Amino acid sequence: MIYDPYLEKLMSFYSSEFFAEEIEHARAMFFNKAGVMDEESPDFEMKMMQFVDWYCLTRPLNISAKRPIEACFDEPKFSMSEEEKPYFVSLLNHRHSLFEFLKFSGKDLTIRDLFSQYKLTIKDSPITIGFEKNEIFEGRLIPYKDSFIFSRAFCFHPPQAKKFILKEVKMARKLPAMEQAETRESLILTLYRMRARFDQYKHVDATRIYSNDSGIQ
Repeated sequence: MIYDPYLEKLMSFYSSEFFAEEIEHARAMFFNKAGVMDEESPDFEMKMMQFVDWYCLTRPLNISAKRPIEACFDEPKFSMSEEEKPYFVSLLNHRHSLFEFLKFSGKDLTIRDLFSQYKLTIKDSPITIGFEKNEIFEGRLIPYKDSFIFSRAFCFHPPQAKKFILKEVKMARKLPAMEQAETRESLILTLYRMRARFDQYKHVDATRIYSNDSGIQ
């Protein structure tokens, strides 16, 4: 993926020795939501990609209250050439949300952002498998040329959870605009934990896990 080198550069810098305490705190917080990390688990690689995206693009650093993708532009020790800068700007302007898959048209993928209700088309999407009609998933859209590109990390939610998710999104959309961004991120992370519990407790119906009464927050 075209943005991988720039995410890796961010991660390398913001997980260096100076940020050791920061990264450990972030790991504990994230994997408390994501569940126990098992290197033998088939979803290990995806969880690591989700952690890198979350740490670099979403979580504010304790020492500056800025996300790494924001802080890097003012960090004198972070090396960024003029050729690289547009890629970091695109990462800064990415959209993290819950999306509903609508259709494929050739290699073009059409989705709906559940929070904004906008329909978006990813032209010549390099990712053309794994989607089912009306499926809800978490993803990050990064501007690229005249379209978008996905980051590598996804979280697909089971069909049985759709009613609950749409209800929660509807409530979030009714909040004042200045509260919606934080509420969106909180909801996405809560749903991510519910998905982890759904994978862990395969004998439990999804509607019992995707519930505000489930005790999973």
